[in-house]
Amino acid sequence: MTSTDTFRQSLMEAGLGRVASQLTDALEPSVSIQTAPLADDAIPVGASKFGGQPDVPVDFEWPLWNGAPLSFLGQINLANITQYACTAALPPTGLLSFFYDPEQSTWGFDPKDRGSWSVRLTSNSDLQRATFPAGLPDHARYTPCQLTFSDSMTPISWQSDTIEKLELSDEELDLYMDLTESEDSLRHHLFGLPQEVQNEMQLKCQLVSNGINCGDLEGYQDTRVPMLKPGAADWRLLLQIDSDDNAGWMWGDSGRLYFWITNDSLQSRKFENIWMILQCG
Repeated sequence: MTSTDTFRQSLMEAGLGRVASQLTDALEPSVSIQTAPLADDAIPVGASKFGGQPDVPVDFEWPLWNGAPLSFLGQINLANITQYACTAALPPTGLLSFFYDPEQSTWGFDPKDRGSWSVRLTSNSDLQRATFPAGLPDHARYTPCQLTFSDSMTPISWQSDTIEKLELSDEELDLYMDLTESEDSLRHHLFGLPQEVQNEMQLKCQLVSNGINCGDLEGYQDTRVPMLKPGAADWRLLLQIDSDDNAGWMWGDSGRLYFWITNDSLQSRKFENIWMILQCG
């Protein structure tokens, strides 16, 4: 993630001047997230953080899936990010908290995966620090990390359809991969473009959330696909969470979690409609 001018200069220096304008124009603003381990009792209640124990209202019920508790990934105090223009669609206050299956048994390819993650928007007043439920395994009690945010621009992934349309040579594609994959070792960010490990996800989100299993090619041949496909453009990335030693996270084999939401659901604050996908190498 980088500034526009720096990215354009990097493209030129890397030998990608032929497509530097198109690739720079494709950048999208995001909020980059950096982590630093810190004892949970040193992080104020209601502060943005990854890992540790969540801060919740008195009447909070820990999210369950198939009768077992989900793992707490982190919380974003929305007041911490109002200065970033790309977050304008989010409420200006509140705590947005993320949970996921502690066994990573779902990848978001199957409609039956719904419920194995949860995103909750709560008031950030009258909060208390929750204790872990007894049924949550130790390996899913992640290391608490304080967060810092910064303005950023995210480049399109080398696996995106946009890159394919630019018809890069094999050499140019290798140069772009080297440039974009080496910029940051960790890629946590809100909004912007995803750094896909495998392939684009908007169509998958649209189909799976509407009941079509996309675990293999058969799902994309479903008779409902032509009717549903236009809706793929309405999905946008809300949060990308990378594997991160600071938090004790490893998603599959050095993979990433992607939380997607439609523009309509974002505007109406229906965070229960979020779809999550795990990708790894």
